[in-house]
Amino acid sequence: MLIFQLILINIAFLVSFALLLPSSPWLFGLNTLLLLALAIMRYRYYHRQNNQILQALLHGLRNLQDGDFSISLAIPKENKANKSQDEVLALFNQVTDKLRQEKQSIYQRELLLDKVVNASDVVTVLVNHRDTIIFSNRAAEHFFKQKSMLGLSWENLLNETLPELILHHDKDNAIIQLLLNDSSVNGDPSAKTEQSWHLSRHHLKLHGSRHQLTLLKPLTQAMHQQELQTWKKVIRVINHELNNSIAPISSMCHSGNILAERLNEPQLIRVFATISRRINKLAEFIQSYSQLARLSRPQKQTFDLIKTLKQLQELYQFSLSCPDTSLLFSGDESQIEQLLINLLKNAQQACPDKDSAVSVSRQQGKLVITVRDFGAGMPVEVLPKAFLPYYSTKADGSGIGLSICREISDGHQGQITLNNHHQGGLQVEVYFPLS
Repeated sequence: MLIFQLILINIAFLVSFALLLPSSPWLFGLNTLLLLALAIMRYRYYHRQNNQILQALLHGLRNLQDGDFSISLAIPKENKANKSQDEVLALFNQVTDKLRQEKQSIYQRELLLDKVVNASDVVTVLVNHRDTIIFSNRAAEHFFKQKSMLGLSWENLLNETLPELILHHDKDNAIIQLLLNDSSVNGDPSAKTEQSWHLSRHHLKLHGSRHQLTLLKPLTQAMHQQELQTWKKVIRVINHELNNSIAPISSMCHSGNILAERLNEPQLIRVFATISRRINKLAEFIQSYSQLARLSRPQKQTFDLIKTLKQLQELYQFSLSCPDTSLLFSGDESQIEQLLINLLKNAQQACPDKDSAVSVSRQQGKLVITVRDFGAGMPVEVLPKAFLPYYSTKADGSGIGLSICREISDGHQGQITLNNHHQGGLQVEVYFPLS
């Protein structure tokens, strides 16, 4: 546009040169000065305008360099004649809008990823080539008992808190056993139990340098669930086969007993009576184990837990301690009642001469039910096996009561622990989420 205007000024100069110079030299000189002034003014105007646009672009690019994508350049209204400059400014605004949208999208994805990683129970630790921790999630901080792990040496942290993991430094994908502190055992914070974990290591490059991502996934709870499902399948098969055999034996024994009574054979009557009693005992044994296999998913509804406990006081002698006169809880009432009956029955058998104690409280968003007896307690080496099906320390025990209790607590997203009270007796604590 500036060149076109300068051409017009030159044409006007040539016309005045041809028409005015021979006859009016002073008028030609005045006209020449006017045209020259006009040319200088137009040049300075375009130069100032271009300089303003370049300064605006420079300022905008510096903002982009600093990561600020909120910048937007205004298109001057008096500059509409210069389409090339308008296109540059419009293109700059389009680029900043796109960068701003992409930045917001990346920020939202980072927030989502951070939420997912921190909500996961998988221990996640990222270490750079200098063996320095540059990322760890909340599960890792809880696992290593650190408020913040950023900047710590990975090797020093393992030496101080978990030297057992160093023994598996050559494994990138394996199931390992770790001896970790478990305060639920005997109520001792220093007590340790063996737990199963899935260890996986991934080597990757970030910003051109080598990094290592270590993941530790807890498997103990999942293995307990799988183990329990396996027990259920075995129990169903055994029950089916035994019931198929017991039914005809019981029928034949009944017929034989009737025949012996007709023949008046006392010895045969005693034999068939003994066989009948053993068959009935075996049937009761099968029936007790069928409870674990038949346990269904909890049908949750709101009920008064304190009312349920007071009803159980008519069957079992125990003292009840609770700050509330009523406590509404959402769960399967029949299954919770069965859990309480199993625990109260065990407590009464452990110490029949003294009433057991039951307390109900709220702790950090959880409902805690504690059942304590005043017996001799349980040996420390037996505590980790107490929840195994078929395992029992009683001479006439079936080893199924505590297994059912753990299955019920797991079905309600709860947790059950067993430990010896420091003042004597065995204490069982059941934790249920209130939300």
